[in-house]
Amino acid sequence: MSRFKKFLDKRAEGIAKEKEKKEGLEKEIDLNLTDDEFWEISNKFIKENKQSDKSSTEILQRILEKYTPLKIKQFAKRYEELNK
Repeated sequence: MSRFKKFLDKRAEGIAKEKEKKEGLEKEIDLNLTDDEFWEISNKFIKENKQSDKSSTEILQRILEKYTPLKIKQFAKRYEELNK
């Protein structure tokens, strides 16, 4: 299973780099979730969860749809570690 996960992570990085080249971007994009992004997601989720009558899952899915699968996995892992 871990080899499959590594493959998917490498493929996500490869796709992102290919997209960057196609768009003609010269700067290097960090594929990892930053602290600012983590706290932005967390704070937005908490705020919207209090204000909305939608399910927590729906709210989180809508927030995370603009992030890459790799960043979503990193967010989930970090959130789980903080709430142990």
